[in-house]
Amino acid sequence: MKGLKKYLEYVKNPQLQLTKNQMAYYYFLNGILYSENNIFKSENYMQKALDLGLKFKPNIAIAKLNLAIASLSKGNKKRAEFLLLEAKKMDISGLLHDQIQIIKIQMKKINIGNINRPNPYVRKNFKKF
Repeated sequence: MKGLKKYLEYVKNPQLQLTKNQMAYYYFLNGILYSENNIFKSENYMQKALDLGLKFKPNIAIAKLNLAIASLSKGNKKRAEFLLLEAKKMDISGLLHDQIQIIKIQMKKINIGNINRPNPYVRKNFKKF
């Protein structure tokens, strides 16, 4: 990762120095670089890369998987499920199959957005004075 960071630092202004396709992969590589330390910064880079147009399906799948992880960490379970489904469609070689399954198992363990369930700590027959 040190070598990747070194080479990405050579690009000072990607809008002027790179073409559109190169910018997409520049942001994609920055997203991979920050995926270990700062998932929200990584999410911004991955979204820019997808907006600019990544060409290869495995790279699109990796970007969508990272976006799904970021959405899940923010608490947006529906968006995370949608992005995981899209990542699974794009993963034609099956390289991300294990990671997708791990994220799905983690999603089942997390109860996000279960608003209709009553609070167990509130008394049912509360009388006002």
